Amino acid sequence: MNNRSRLKIFMFAEGLAVGIFAGVIIAAVRFLLDEADIFRPLWFAQIDSVEKIFVTIAALVFVAIFLTKAINFDKQVAGSGIPQIRAILSGQTSMQNPLRLIALKFSAMILAIGAGMSLGRAGVSVQFGAAAGNFLNRIFFARQAKLNRSHGEIEGEILLTAGAGAGLAAVFGAPLSGVVFCIEDLHRKFTPEMLITTITATVSASAIVGLVFGVRPIFTTITSVSLTVPEILKVPTLEMFTMLAAEPLRFFLYFVLLGIFLGFLGVLFTKAMLFSLDVYDRLKIFGLRRYLIPMLLIFPVGLFLPEVLGCGNVLVDNLLSSNFGLRMVLIFFVGKFLFTMICFGTNAPGGVFLPLLTLGALGGEIFAEAGISLGFFTEEWSSLFVIFGMAAYFAAVVKAPVTGSLLIMELTGQFSYLLTLTIVSGLAFMVSDLCGGEPIFSALLNRSKKSSDE
Repeated sequence: MNNRSRLKIFMFAEGLAVGIFAGVIIAAVRFLLDEADIFRPLWFAQIDSVEKIFVTIAALVFVAIFLTKAINFDKQVAGSGIPQIRAILSGQTSMQNPLRLIALKFSAMILAIGAGMSLGRAGVSVQFGAAAGNFLNRIFFARQAKLNRSHGEIEGEILLTAGAGAGLAAVFGAPLSGVVFCIEDLHRKFTPEMLITTITATVSASAIVGLVFGVRPIFTTITSVSLTVPEILKVPTLEMFTMLAAEPLRFFLYFVLLGIFLGFLGVLFTKAMLFSLDVYDRLKIFGLRRYLIPMLLIFPVGLFLPEVLGCGNVLVDNLLSSNFGLRMVLIFFVGKFLFTMICFGTNAPGGVFLPLLTLGALGGEIFAEAGISLGFFTEEWSSLFVIFGMAAYFAAVVKAPVTGSLLIMELTGQFSYLLTLTIVSGLAFMVSDLCGGEPIFSALLNRSKKSSDE
């Protein structure tokens, strides 16, 4: 057996170890945040005394203090985690203590999102997976030195990337999306060793989470939605061209318009997020005050609009199972958008994947409700616009249309709608690009680099 074959076997084993480690961490994250999603609305619903008001505010202040201490202790605890991983892969920085990072950021994120901050768990889970890969690479480095191999640095990058993909795959139960995300957004290099390691890590991480949660996806109602739409929207076949003669192209036109609409909303999201970060800095709101702002806002928001608190996956489930009407959906969208900007602007530990998928779902529902009220289509189309809106918004903000489309297909199990998903995501991507929208993680990394240079 030659050295290249041995390397592939070692990378397979290492990918398996990284995936298992990342899967255990993400399973714990998901369990605790799912429990918080159940407990939080119940608590706010029964606040009926001064004592409970005091306890709630005291708890929120405690979380703000903890976030301040944790971020002061380790700067990599702040933010979503994906820009930090990209900085490490580009050689701009390094991960000093992966286990300390996992412990601190795990605690800080659970408290922040559990309390109600509108942040995501996926971006941080990507960082957790990368930290797991970095930690195990340090263990494997002794073996590399003993074997007198020169692949240590390359393996370190591969394990970091594979761990990041495993984190994303474990959160959504979408191993294929985890692999594609690594290639499309993180590493952007394709080698057999990277592919073997990443696939092994993503599949094993998803399997670990599956052992805890079964096949239940993060959006619990998304697989049960009945997508009763014309066959013309499915993968093109010979019959499709026959249908084109009988059915107007209005079916595709609706989704072309959806892609354009979500593309504009995506540009707004990126620009508003960067603006929110700048506002905190320009007003010199640092330290404890920075985290007290969203924490104290959680109290009135939890009383009057609790749906916008947390990651947003519960709100997406409710959209797919209930009919709120256009006015209420607009309130949800504006509330979720503004509160996400306030929370993310603090650079608290939390990502943007789930909030932006939630906003994409809300944008799709706004489009659907408007079309239904105008008589363009019927109520049965609503769920499809919600689901496709998630993919389009992801493509417009993250600038990873392939990952977004695959993610939605893996979540729904509806692989037959690849054609329409590609059209919607591609259009949202192009509209965002033409309007000057930057990939959100590149923009955050560039902003961080510029701040450190100054």
